Amino acid sequence: MPAAMKSQHVAAVSAALIALSALAASASPTTIPAIPQGTLSAFPTIVQTGTKPTLTWSILYPSTVSDLAVVSPPGTITPTEDVYVTVQPVGTNPSTCDPTQGTTPLYTDARVSLNGGPFLQIFYGTQADVDPAKPLYIKKVLANQTLDFGGRFVRYGEWSPFYTTKSANFQVVALVNGATPPTTFPLHQSSALASYLRPYLDASGKVHIGPLSILILMELGQTNHGSSCFDYQDQVLLVTLSKKHPNNGHGNNLDGVDCSNPGKGHGGPNGEIDLSGGIDDERK
Repeated sequence: MPAAMKSQHVAAVSAALIALSALAASASPTTIPAIPQGTLSAFPTIVQTGTKPTLTWSILYPSTVSDLAVVSPPGTITPTEDVYVTVQPVGTNPSTCDPTQGTTPLYTDARVSLNGGPFLQIFYGTQADVDPAKPLYIKKVLANQTLDFGGRFVRYGEWSPFYTTKSANFQVVALVNGATPPTTFPLHQSSALASYLRPYLDASGKVHIGPLSILILMELGQTNHGSSCFDYQDQVLLVTLSKKHPNNGHGNNLDGVDCSNPGKGHGGPNGEIDLSGGIDDERK
């Protein structure tokens, strides 16, 4: 290619790249990925030095969970491309509705399983230990890997049954924005609706969360779906998918993110030690 033509071609390509960089810099990182996906072209492709080509771009950002993952009932999440997964606690209180559980807050255990692996603990505590602003788990999940969640609580000094999003009994469900909790009554109108769940339901009772978030609802104390206490409030988690790393700069894992349990240590009934409590959730 002649030197003059090569210089003109480079100028056009450089102009296109500068425009793309400016577009990425103007994107709000809280609403869309910092790196856009799509195509960008310049016309004409060969221009005189100092001449500005006409740029045409087509940018596509993930706008719903279905753009990044498949949620298989009752709640297994399978990303369709590599994504970062952040899990935050919303609330927990298995004793709210059922008087036989007593009035003392009961300790709950939340766990996550990556790609069919063991369920590792990400939370153990009561509502007093819940800090919605503090992530329980941050992990890069590869395309086609599965993500499942489970929970149980301490009742009379013993563990209750362990239910997961893989359980066919729908004790644990994953709901996206606009979905309705599968209770037999309008959960949003229930007098027992927990204060921590209320902000996540709109006036019509549908889930009201971000377009790239998934609400994990757990019913751990009841098995009768027709009971007024089968209300999916015993433990609630919020899962958010992102193409951008949500690193908060703390911790000592390889990527700088600490996935340690923010609850009251890693324990169980009668002081039992949870053997998975000290496992690094982000180990390779």
